[in-house]
Amino acid sequence: MEASRELFWNIGLGPYILYPLAAIAIGILAYSIYRRIRLWQLGKPDNRLDNLGQRIKSFTGIGIIDGLLHRRIFGIAPENPSPRELYPGIMHILIFWGCVVFLLGALLDFLSHYLVEFMEGGVYLGTSLALDIFSILVLIGVIIAAFRRYVQKPERLDNTWEDAVALVLVFTVVLSGLFLEGFRIVASGELAGHSEWSVWSPIGYTIAKGFEGFSQGTTINIYKILWWCHISLVLGAVIYVSLSFSKLSHILVSPLNVFFRSLRPRGALVPIDLEVTETFGVNKIEDFTWKQLLDLDACTRCGRCQDNCPAYRSGTPLSPKKVIQDLKNGLVSKGFLFGERKREGNPEGLPLIGRLVTEEELWACTTCRACQESCPVFIEHIDKIIDMRRHLVLEQAKIPEIAEGILRCIETRGHSCRGTTFTRTDWTKGLEIKVLSESRDIDLLYWVGCAAALEDRNTKVAIVLAKLLKTAGVNFGILGVEESCCGEPVRRMGNEYLFQIQAQRNIEILKNYNIGKIVTTCPHCFNTIKNEYPQFGGEFEVIHHTEFIAQLLEEGKLKLARELNQTTTYQDSCYLGRYNGIYEPPREVLREILGVKPIEMDRHHQNSFCCGGGGGHFWMEERVGKRMNEMRTEDIIKTGAEVVATACPYCLQMFEDGIKAKGKEESLKAMDLAELVISAMSPST
Repeated sequence: MEASRELFWNIGLGPYILYPLAAIAIGILAYSIYRRIRLWQLGKPDNRLDNLGQRIKSFTGIGIIDGLLHRRIFGIAPENPSPRELYPGIMHILIFWGCVVFLLGALLDFLSHYLVEFMEGGVYLGTSLALDIFSILVLIGVIIAAFRRYVQKPERLDNTWEDAVALVLVFTVVLSGLFLEGFRIVASGELAGHSEWSVWSPIGYTIAKGFEGFSQGTTINIYKILWWCHISLVLGAVIYVSLSFSKLSHILVSPLNVFFRSLRPRGALVPIDLEVTETFGVNKIEDFTWKQLLDLDACTRCGRCQDNCPAYRSGTPLSPKKVIQDLKNGLVSKGFLFGERKREGNPEGLPLIGRLVTEEELWACTTCRACQESCPVFIEHIDKIIDMRRHLVLEQAKIPEIAEGILRCIETRGHSCRGTTFTRTDWTKGLEIKVLSESRDIDLLYWVGCAAALEDRNTKVAIVLAKLLKTAGVNFGILGVEESCCGEPVRRMGNEYLFQIQAQRNIEILKNYNIGKIVTTCPHCFNTIKNEYPQFGGEFEVIHHTEFIAQLLEEGKLKLARELNQTTTYQDSCYLGRYNGIYEPPREVLREILGVKPIEMDRHHQNSFCCGGGGGHFWMEERVGKRMNEMRTEDIIKTGAEVVATACPYCLQMFEDGIKAKGKEESLKAMDLAELVISAMSPST
């Protein structure tokens, strides 16, 4: 006789009651999902079925790497493979894989019972062992989660009743299943007659041994009670998730959110069709797209976005998690009512700004993308914030006073450097640089950008890069006075209208000169021209100056002969790193410089801390909390570095200000990588 067990042993009419109840529970779940889909449909259309083949292929890869192996939950990135979230990663993977094995075990039982019997012998014993092992792993995972939530209490976790309910449900379902197995072993006589089978369920066997002195009648009665309790807990959990759409609903919603995630370049915002749009931006729930509303339900309140947000860390009112949860609360509390009125032809708007989200929260964002980089389920925080900024700027004409002056400067003078007396070509004096209006015979356009052309500190970087290009024999030129702001600041500050004017003007000029390849020192210009100009027909090959310098060094066109003998740390620019994945070329340049001793800050690569200049903050006064540039300067000081190398004009200026504020001018310098390279070349360069 081979090892096996009867699926519904001694339950009598159990199956005839169980399956109708299960059908009811599944029906409730299906209706709940239908209601939720209707709720998401309050949002505007958004084609997230584009590139379906790519979406399926990518989702499959993400499902394996991020779903099964938990890469993002562990906080692992290709650029930085050490796990940053080891504790929660272990906790979640124990619970996840335990539940997966339970579901597989139930499926195998069902198939064996109703289709082809195979749950016997080695298959049955192996399955029993696996189920017991993974049961213990789930219990350990739940205990770890409870300890983290209710003993350690990290700042990013805000405990609610549904968190406790979720943990208790999972724990009791698993524990009741173990006790059920133990009483089956002792009540069925397996413990006495086939103990060699029972040991393959080590936890059930241990429980059975503890109750083997009970009479068979007693153990059978307890078994029956436990069976119904276990089934009731399982069905109750399904109904609870259905009716409350609680935290456990992320089992269903998170994979959907990952599948429908944006396939746009990470640095590209969604454009507004100015010719057909009647209202600009978002101030009502129904102004969001259906995918943005799905985002709200996908959020599990893990708090990683908040933990990594520099605005939150510096003491501003912004918490990305709170913004998403506040919007979700508004969607849930008023969404169904709105849906009914919409169907009746009497829609009622759901105002957001000033009620659910404050203006202070929206303007605190530096658009650094740390929130989205750390989110395990690909929630798109920044698009929502920018959409609400668009409403403030374009519909209500509300914008911080200093930022308003910058927008006006860009609109009237074509650059963001209010008050400057420089022209766009003053920095070129004595350098004999080609200007395209005079000579079109070039191989490369140097897009200088507002800061490098017009701000005193960054003009030095423009001069250095021009000298490096000349030394390497690169045939390049500039637009000169024809160059205008790329529009990045105005787009991030919410003025989509002015951005599109700037973008279309620049694209027309670039096309008129048949520009093919562009190099720029500014990651913000780089990101805009590379990732956003294609939205308006501007397809250009764009390379950042750190990439180009690394290429010139590799080809031997730039030769470094002088030792600098200094400890240097590198700041990953948000728009170069997190937005465009450029981490190694700047470090390759540093490694090529003789005598430079590179050292990493605690937060680097995708975990880097924003300098505080993005999202229009380069021109905004930080009146609440601590200055981000000073916080990052403290990180630099902790390394003991003599130089902080930058690859962004915002970072360079922000760190110069931070170094002065900390009184470290004598021991610490901020330098662009191009400046370090030219310092390491021969004196004649």
